[in-house]
Amino acid sequence: MSEFSWQRAVIKVGSALISPDGHQCSAKYLLAIARFITESREQGKQVIIVSSGSVAAGRSVIAHKTHPSIAEKQAMAAVGQMQMMENWSRFFDFPCAQVLLTYDDFHDRSRYVNIKNTVRELLNNNVLPIVNENDTVTTDKLKVGDNDNLSAMVAAAADADALIICSDIDGLYNKNPHDHDDAELLKKVDTIDASIYAMAGGAAEGGVGTGGMRTKIEAAEKAVSHGIDT
Repeated sequence: MSEFSWQRAVIKVGSALISPDGHQCSAKYLLAIARFITESREQGKQVIIVSSGSVAAGRSVIAHKTHPSIAEKQAMAAVGQMQMMENWSRFFDFPCAQVLLTYDDFHDRSRYVNIKNTVRELLNNNVLPIVNENDTVTTDKLKVGDNDNLSAMVAAAADADALIICSDIDGLYNKNPHDHDDAELLKKVDTIDASIYAMAGGAAEGGVGTGGMRTKIEAAEKAVSHGIDT
């Protein structure tokens, strides 16, 4: 974090940190992130959270098959959004706001302007925006699909100067560190090209995340194209 300075950041927190067991929200990893957010705000910085985990948080409440249907996932999200917001808000002594967005919100000019205006007013009033895709109403054809890319889109809309993606992996490796002991962590990527994408994999089989490293690179590419350090 000391390698660049920022005044407004989007912090994306993945499902594996929100719900490590894949069934309910947990404080295990979030307490340190919440402390960082509080300390940043005390320094006069502005923070927006993009939080995954609503489907995982609601999974234990909704009866479902091994591979849940869209309707079952949407019901999980409806339950899980409440749990996720309650889980976050307990860490803070300042107000939080839930912001649910869809793919179309970023591709309709008037709705995009509304996003910018709403986030700006929340930040001006010292409210912490907590953003997620509105999984309860979106279908696979009309959704961003992963919160890595969503976080980059939010960062651009919010005129943020930093995007921080929190995950259960240290960063981009030249090969999968779970499969290769000699995998090397790339501490800095100057140019995103085909060789960088070739190093990335998708979400882990059986995990609670949806994107994996590939969507994190996609998000970084979107963000840096807007001048946002990632």
